[in-house]
Amino acid sequence: MAQEEADGCFMVEGIENLGCVYMCENLVSLDVSYNRITDLAPLFKLRSLQILDLSNNKISSLKGLEQLPSLNFLNISGNSLSTLESLKPLDTIPQLRKLILRDGDVGNPVCHLDSYPGKLKALLPDLLMLDFRYLKGPLSGIFKKLDEVDNTLQEEQVPIEDLPRSNPVVSPEFWEDEFFDDLDIKMKLRYLKEALNSVYVEKYRCEELLELCEAEDQRLIHGHQTQ
Repeated sequence: MAQEEADGCFMVEGIENLGCVYMCENLVSLDVSYNRITDLAPLFKLRSLQILDLSNNKISSLKGLEQLPSLNFLNISGNSLSTLESLKPLDTIPQLRKLILRDGDVGNPVCHLDSYPGKLKALLPDLLMLDFRYLKGPLSGIFKKLDEVDNTLQEEQVPIEDLPRSNPVVSPEFWEDEFFDDLDIKMKLRYLKEALNSVYVEKYRCEELLELCEAEDQRLIHGHQTQ
């Protein structure tokens, strides 16, 4: 079932293949998340597509995305991509700037490789954002620091598997809690990293929503002026 969300934007539910979109050549945004899709070949006609959400499907190959020259944002988290080789088709998408292979705990097997995300950054040097982390621009510095903290924690073999995530908004009382005071410095750093990361994820999502609102506002103003 396809639901029209806005001009040129569709959300499709309850499907196993993408044959239903072959006639929608002017689509700009497509959300086919939470389905059972495995084959991306039918997307080849969507040459105007800029935003594509394929999260939480059964995709193990990205073959077919090479035909999307306008694609800027791709969410492919929650699928079955297991090797760096399977990501190579991304190198053929000239406008790709924002890529999500992992969204919190929902990712792909490839995200657990030691060479990820370094190899991916080398494969896609023009990428601006990976997994909600900015690689370039004013926010990239904070994420670099977070990665340094993460690497230090891994080198020290800090047991973090059972560590609960901080909420996106962390109250001042949390940091004054006796439980937090009793943690050693490495565990405190881990909590701080999770708190900062969640805050910036929410900031990114708010910025995306703001951009969409501003674009819609300009469209309405332009439509009113031409009437």
